[in-house]
Amino acid sequence: MKGGEVAVLIVLCLFGTGTATAQVPVKERQFVYGINAFTWKGYAGVMSPRAVPVVYLLAGRPSIISPRETLVYYWPTTGDYRADWASRDISVPGTLEVGAPGLPTERLRHVPYVIQYPEGSGSSKSVLHVGTEARMQYERFLRGRDRFRETLWRYHEAQHAYRDALDRAVLARQRGEKVALPQAPREPVPFLLASTDLHDGFVVNLPPGHYRVRLRGDDGRIVPDSERTLVVFTHRRESVGFTIIPQRRWTVPARADDPAATVYARPDQVLYLEPFVAREYNDLAYTRLQNPQNRDGQPNGWLWEYLEPLASSQVEVLRKGMTREAVPRRPFRVVQTPGEALGYEVLEPRGVQTPDFEAFRLAIGTASAVVHPLDATGRRLLGRVLIRVPHTGASRQILLIPLIPLAIGLAAVSWRRERLSRPRAGRMPS
Repeated sequence: MKGGEVAVLIVLCLFGTGTATAQVPVKERQFVYGINAFTWKGYAGVMSPRAVPVVYLLAGRPSIISPRETLVYYWPTTGDYRADWASRDISVPGTLEVGAPGLPTERLRHVPYVIQYPEGSGSSKSVLHVGTEARMQYERFLRGRDRFRETLWRYHEAQHAYRDALDRAVLARQRGEKVALPQAPREPVPFLLASTDLHDGFVVNLPPGHYRVRLRGDDGRIVPDSERTLVVFTHRRESVGFTIIPQRRWTVPARADDPAATVYARPDQVLYLEPFVAREYNDLAYTRLQNPQNRDGQPNGWLWEYLEPLASSQVEVLRKGMTREAVPRRPFRVVQTPGEALGYEVLEPRGVQTPDFEAFRLAIGTASAVVHPLDATGRRLLGRVLIRVPHTGASRQILLIPLIPLAIGLAAVSWRRERLSRPRAGRMPS
């Protein structure tokens, strides 16, 4: 082998070794808390390793804290710590002690739990079952899933038999025989219920405040690295927020969160309003609730979180210079625009068509409007949205504002050129 080839081979080996080393993180056996934190979008499965000593939970809602032993490694690509649950996931026994200044220490015991999603795993609607109820609901889920699998298998068998019978009937009719066509089998009702496996942990449901949590082992000693600060927080304000869907831009909805929110619209637009119960939370706390390692939350910032659709059958629309109008909630479906013009159109369902959403349809005119949600008795609820229609003349004047600096600049250049083009008075030679 020549010297140059040897050098190239050494370089390649060095690069290969460096790449392999960078791709294999160093894993450390570590005590962590696995957390299923309640959020209004379901339960967020997060982890509190040793490097993240603060845990955030919502007040007045049950969450799960589970002490585990696993392999933890740092992932530089995302800048966070991760767990290799597949290689090691051991439940650490003991009693969880929860204390706060001036309050007696509360001692929690392990309980079995399961989280289920009645409308499917992709749905935000989730139910937490604990204790004996958790075991019963998990067994119920397994039985229902097994029954559905058996029903689905029988349906596929019936489908094959139906297709064979249909082929025979078609051939018989082609021969001139009078044969009734077979009936297609009925498709089984989908099994939507999804469930986690049966696990164990501590149910934590506390009022707002700062707490200290730690795990006391069965030997009576505090488990090393088990102490954490627990921040339990609640909302600052509650109101009604709106998701606003333009008829021609279904995929680009807007949100009106603040009780004094203003939305600008064109006179020819049609908007669909979906009201939601909304609560305002501290940005840092709610961000860390969903991921304790997230560093994006602002301690002095606030965000609105939508809890659930508002149970309101109508809204009141007040237009400038016009009378009040009550708009009822109606079902709608979304249809993709055919042809080359990509887009969506919102229509009312016909016959047995399934609606995609329910909302309040508002045709924008030339006047601005204020929309108030109403309760079952017709009284206004807290929260409203102002839909403002800019005046045409005013909008044209606004469009002229960016041209003012350009006009000034052109005038200055013209004046300078004119000045430089004038002949200067020369001196007489002496």
